[in-house]
Amino acid sequence: MKLYNPLFSIIVILIQLILSIKDYFDMEEWRKANPELDSLINLVTYYESFFLFILLIGVYEMLLKPSRFKCLTRIFLVSLTLGYNFSRFIPIEDFGFGVYNIAWFSSVFAFFLILWKVVKNADDKWASKSK
Repeated sequence: MKLYNPLFSIIVILIQLILSIKDYFDMEEWRKANPELDSLINLVTYYESFFLFILLIGVYEMLLKPSRFKCLTRIFLVSLTLGYNFSRFIPIEDFGFGVYNIAWFSSVFAFFLILWKVVKNADDKWASKSK
């Protein structure tokens, strides 16, 4: 399988990785500052799984040939990253969870499309060798 112009997706994935690491260290600082609350509150963090969602969508974008759909996928990837990381500034209730759920659904869809490309590519190679 060939990667088509992977630099853009790699940059977006690295930016999301940096932002996820920043969120992790912010959470650890909060836990050190509030140990009594940490044991009482069950904190659910989303930054780890959101990074994996962005990674899957980015890998799928790398596998697409240059087209308008690739451009739309790039715009979608950037919109997800910006929407999730700046959701606290948007005055819509649970906007961040909405972006998270869209990323979750899109990454599952991207996973099956990647799997389909891999199987199709392996089938084409197998068919060409058997001839």
